Amino acid sequence: MKNLLSSKYSPMFLMVPFVALYLIVRSLPVEQCDFLHEETYNLEGELDYCGPGDTGFIDLSLRKWPMSLNFRPLDTLEIGKPCRFEMNIKQADGSPLSEDDVALSHSQKIHLLAIDPSLADYQHLHPQADPLFKGIWRFKLTPKKAGNYRVYLDLIPLRSPRRVLLGASFTVPGDVDNLSLSKGGGVYSVNDRTFRIESIGGNGSDSEILLRFTAQDKEGDDLPLRPVMGAFAHLVAFEPNTDGFAHLHPLEYEPPQSAEETRAGPLTFSFKSPANGHYRLWAQIKVAEDEEESFLPFDLKI
Repeated sequence: MKNLLSSKYSPMFLMVPFVALYLIVRSLPVEQCDFLHEETYNLEGELDYCGPGDTGFIDLSLRKWPMSLNFRPLDTLEIGKPCRFEMNIKQADGSPLSEDDVALSHSQKIHLLAIDPSLADYQHLHPQADPLFKGIWRFKLTPKKAGNYRVYLDLIPLRSPRRVLLGASFTVPGDVDNLSLSKGGGVYSVNDRTFRIESIGGNGSDSEILLRFTAQDKEGDDLPLRPVMGAFAHLVAFEPNTDGFAHLHPLEYEPPQSAEETRAGPLTFSFKSPANGHYRLWAQIKVAEDEEESFLPFDLKI
């Protein structure tokens, strides 16, 4: 009888130490990244990336996060005029979200994505925490279009196993441009350089689609790309009628060892679309050391 009980319950007893260890580790204070996060460190030993890779299109109307966002402009909103914004972010328990509460993700604490109704003005900014008032974050944005801008905050709290996405909006007065998505919008040329995005595999809605991004000079040679926020390129996808986005990184992702490191050749991205239709993709890259980062628009039909 004793042996029977021992064999029956031994697996359960063996699990007890592991469960206890997990609970203990989860309760420990963390400096940058939660126990279950994917972590990438730079050469100085500082956390450069913390969080899961999500290749799917995230519809914020279908998801809720236990945080609140109070968002307001501090200046009059006008096309072409810089406007200061202030945000008050609170955690699930009502406490203000300070800079020390957020993990570093792709070299920044908070990523802010803003897009106008025509999907023609995309801006990627990084709000900064107020040094005196806990929970207050500020940034400056110059709208190029009129209409109701969608704003998305992407961040990773230190004590959460997943990223948090918060949405807001603001309206710029004026005549709103019509949305125009090109059927052949996979090519963008500027300054004798040609950039392309093309689908190289996938089965359509709700499946993984592989996208190939290339950057070439006028001779057809691959341009060396420089790091942007810990990756050699970023892709952000928007859909006209969905309150959400997809933020993608190359599958060939290897953390650059320095800001001077370059990479030439095609980059591959994985994208899971929620439905068939047209998508506006914005590529964020940096080519030359003395150039600013470039934002390149592409249109994709699935």
